[in-house]
Amino acid sequence: MPLNTKDLLKQMTIPEKIGQMMQLSPWFFVADLEKEAAGPIRDLKLDEAKIFSAGTALGIGDAREMIEVQKKYLAKNRLGIPLLFGADVIHGYRTIFPVPLALSCSWDPENARIAARVAALEAATAGVHMTYAPMADLVRDPRWGRVVESFGEDPYLLGLFAAASVAGFQGDDLAGEGTVASCVKHFAGYGAPEGGREYAAVDLSRQALEGGYLEGYRKAIEAGARGVMTAFNTIEGVPCTINRYLLRTILRDRWKFSGVTITDYDSLHEVLAHGAAEDERDAARLGVLAGLDIEMASTDYVNHLEKLVTDGVVDLSLIDEAVLRILDLKEELGLFADPFHNADPVKEQLTMLSEAHLALSKRVALESAVLLKNDRMALPLHPALRIALIGPYATSHETNGPWSWHGNNAKNESIAEVLRRRGIDLTIVKDGDSIASYDASDIEKLRQADVVLLLLGENAHQSGEAHSRADITLPGKQAELVGFVKSLHGTAVAVLQNGRPLVLENILEADAILETWFLGTKGAEAVCDLLYGIADPSGKLTMSFPRSVGQIPVHYDGLPTGRPNHHELHPREYVTKYIDELNSPRFPFGFGLSYAAFSYGAPVLSASAITPSESLAVTVELHNETARAGVETVQLYLRDKAARISRPVLELKAFRKIRLSAFETQTVRFELGLSDLSYRLPDGSVVWDPGVFTVSVGPDSAHLKAADFVLKR
Repeated sequence: MPLNTKDLLKQMTIPEKIGQMMQLSPWFFVADLEKEAAGPIRDLKLDEAKIFSAGTALGIGDAREMIEVQKKYLAKNRLGIPLLFGADVIHGYRTIFPVPLALSCSWDPENARIAARVAALEAATAGVHMTYAPMADLVRDPRWGRVVESFGEDPYLLGLFAAASVAGFQGDDLAGEGTVASCVKHFAGYGAPEGGREYAAVDLSRQALEGGYLEGYRKAIEAGARGVMTAFNTIEGVPCTINRYLLRTILRDRWKFSGVTITDYDSLHEVLAHGAAEDERDAARLGVLAGLDIEMASTDYVNHLEKLVTDGVVDLSLIDEAVLRILDLKEELGLFADPFHNADPVKEQLTMLSEAHLALSKRVALESAVLLKNDRMALPLHPALRIALIGPYATSHETNGPWSWHGNNAKNESIAEVLRRRGIDLTIVKDGDSIASYDASDIEKLRQADVVLLLLGENAHQSGEAHSRADITLPGKQAELVGFVKSLHGTAVAVLQNGRPLVLENILEADAILETWFLGTKGAEAVCDLLYGIADPSGKLTMSFPRSVGQIPVHYDGLPTGRPNHHELHPREYVTKYIDELNSPRFPFGFGLSYAAFSYGAPVLSASAITPSESLAVTVELHNETARAGVETVQLYLRDKAARISRPVLELKAFRKIRLSAFETQTVRFELGLSDLSYRLPDGSVVWDPGVFTVSVGPDSAHLKAADFVLKR
């Protein structure tokens, strides 16, 4: 019989209620409070009573540790209210999948659902109840390290992937086997920091918020996400953690969100550093007034809320609202019926890194890499070719990438190990990161090779949280290796691993460039399958690659200008342009090559005009021009020529991932309705305007064939 959480709330004292609004690390509950934890507890002004009233714990090692902590906690909690364990399970638990930016390059939201489902199955058996994922921040600045956790620059695609992730984590029953609650982050606008610097200010108009930056969170919540984490940044000068417009007006009133809200690490206390609160008491007051339920890592609530209530500054009903949401979530997760729900040391060992999970990880990895260049069909490689393997990641096992908390790179194979296992003739394997690393003997071995694979990129600590970069070219002197190999008259294939789009102008001399991001536990196998044509590259970029840092932010869906640059290679004087660089990115949104080659017919529309109640069918002929089967992602974009506000030059509205046999032709069909032709105003309302629309179809955002139609009133 379900627990009546309202009755339980009535039994709680004010300190017990406020305790539910605090999240601490698990060691607080098992440490010797007099010895091990004296410093932190003194600094946070905690005592045993406050610690054992805390409602949630941040992170846990494994199922045995979770069970130990939960038992010790329940033994000292008067009402027996169980802890909820939250953790950052981003792109896998032990079985690691491609980083989210790579995952989105598969252009298949089902892959996001699969990755989240496997992560939930493993994390739940280890005692995790809630994951702080997906990250639904829209991103346009590759200098920001956390683009690696994002699904890219397009609101529509971001929303699809965020919703699919939520579905994967939560399943059909939050109290079911192998499910975890999804807490979407970082609300809101976190993906637009000034200068691409982590934790920097964000300055967005309400139109920018509603027109794009809120879409990922909106879709995650529509998919049922039970938590929302606030962002570190400010919006309209107000820190998101205490921003009433975000947390009450949008989240609660407009979107009817009934789940819990939680700060990011220490972010309630950090509103003091923002200059938005006078002291900890003021921060606590502002947090509860804004509708913030749980404070992560800091203790402003537990140390000051009770006094704010007794002084009449804060109404107890606000605390009751927050605590009831927390209790309801614990009930939804089945924790009152079984405080150790899903945590199982035996099942944990059977579930982690199972063959089924590893197979899924590899399948998704194969679809997430992007072939950026392939001159003279340098790829795929023939097994009889002699291969040299050089560059800083020639022997690296580091394919998991940032935020792979319980992943273990040491268990991963390197590309060199996979190739040797497959009997490939390797003339040299050396991980030098500059020309100076290679001596005369090495050069002779490079000359003997038919193809040189250059394993270049970033290490896992050069992207991710707090790892912004001002210079997003290849680190160090890696780039000089490409020219070095070409000077030896060799075929140079650059295999990149990185967590962000890079400026690749200094390696364009390479014969082929394969962008692999961080592909996870089975990354090396997947890369080798792609290099040798066992699988065909099918990924498409979800973030544009700039030609220069000076172009940033560069994204496909910018607003038009009164002085457009229609002829970029031969522009007039007074148009929007640089005098030393093109406007266009090096590799545009949606771009990605295959070993097959595809041609597109012009889009055919079912009508030249439609009414708001009618739909428009769009068909296009797609032809495989080669004797090799392949996969192509057909993309459909719209432009609203004239509206009550300036609308983007292009907007992705639909896509289809199509497999074609050798020389096959297929007719690909899309259907557009009024919802596709509508947009949001700054107040969040959805509107449409009659007039001319351009529909464009093609392989990416820069190579499109178009046709016009009219939306009648």
